[in-house]
Amino acid sequence: MTIHRYVKRGLLRRFKDGIAESSFEGFLRSHPEMVPYEKLKHDQKEWLVLNGYHDPSIWVQQPSVRGLLD
Repeated sequence: MTIHRYVKRGLLRRFKDGIAESSFEGFLRSHPEMVPYEKLKHDQKEWLVLNGYHDPSIWVQQPSVRGLLD
């Protein structure tokens, strides 16, 4: 329900059957206070950081596609 409210308020934009990636990244950067970050598990925090959430206390290596197409 929260996601639907964010879409209605214009904080997130729908794309096909989900949320537009660019919209989600912008949301994480512009409204980090709306994410219950401290309650999340470490791997969930890493995923959010990879997707634009700012947390200088955590370092996450960007995934690489190197070697996948060899």
